[in-house]
Amino acid sequence: MLSLTRALSALACLLPAAAFSATGVGYGPLPVRNFQPIQLIFLNLPFERAAVLSPGAFSVRLESAESNEIATEQGDVAALLKFESNRTVLGGSVGVWPRLEVGVDIPMISRFGGFMDPFINGVEDLFGQVNPERKLFPDNVFGGFSVDRRGVALFHGPKQQFALGDLWFSAKYELWRPEKLPMLSLRGAVKVPTGRAGAVFGSGQPDVGVGFAMEYGPLSWLMLYQNLNLIFPVGRITPGNLSLDPFVTEGFALELCLARWVSLVVQQEAYTSPMHGTGTPILDGTAVELAAGFNVAWEGWLLQVGGINNVSGVATAADFTFYLRLSYAGELPGRRSG
Repeated sequence: MLSLTRALSALACLLPAAAFSATGVGYGPLPVRNFQPIQLIFLNLPFERAAVLSPGAFSVRLESAESNEIATEQGDVAALLKFESNRTVLGGSVGVWPRLEVGVDIPMISRFGGFMDPFINGVEDLFGQVNPERKLFPDNVFGGFSVDRRGVALFHGPKQQFALGDLWFSAKYELWRPEKLPMLSLRGAVKVPTGRAGAVFGSGQPDVGVGFAMEYGPLSWLMLYQNLNLIFPVGRITPGNLSLDPFVTEGFALELCLARWVSLVVQQEAYTSPMHGTGTPILDGTAVELAAGFNVAWEGWLLQVGGINNVSGVATAADFTFYLRLSYAGELPGRRSG
């Protein structure tokens, strides 16, 4: 253990002390959410840091999440989810007042056969954790997207490229930033029902979410991040008239400095589902995921890359997701951040 601590301390020497410190300066966690294709229609506050943009500062981002999903169900619920979904988002945030930033995200969703089946099959074979449902379909095909309960269609999604999802607007306010204690921020968001509910690109209803983000640098080479959010979906959805409960999302991450411009991130996320009493784990239940990746920073650019694996065996999260985000931060013309 002592040798490991010395090795990590040596790695920390590659980065200026101010870049990873208790003042809350780091690159941040992987900003993931629940990418299961049905859960995509609800508001999720992605995992993010507590730090807030200064007035006049801005950030623009382009992200893409490729998720592989296979799940079947029989009985009262007849379900088939066999495809990959891609969620590509163009978003941005701006600091408007001291301690306050606002943002907007515009998602585009695609569904198709995908390309990750052979990779996932190989990993499952390697660890002896084979999903028998994967043997029912050829690799990389769109097998279908349907969930029916007692003859009533709950969700039916087509194979389609680049359909608009539900836009959402966000705000983050820095509540507390002490010298040697965790920074704490309050988050809020509202989702606008712009996606087609009949094709499962949106819920057809607005959602509202609130939460907290925390970050803390206990060591010069280590940052800790914690998120906890509560989302309130509105109304009933689908021809099955499904009622919805408030649901919770949670995340915890460690970011380790590896060099002046790169860090390693390991994190855990958990998601409850707004749906209940449906009788199928495809819609009900709490999912737990583990994610790992890295941040690469250069000037105002930040590249975040990672993989997310569902370790709970609950189908309310995608089986595996590959995530990538490229963002740029700067200052608005004529404004000075501070």
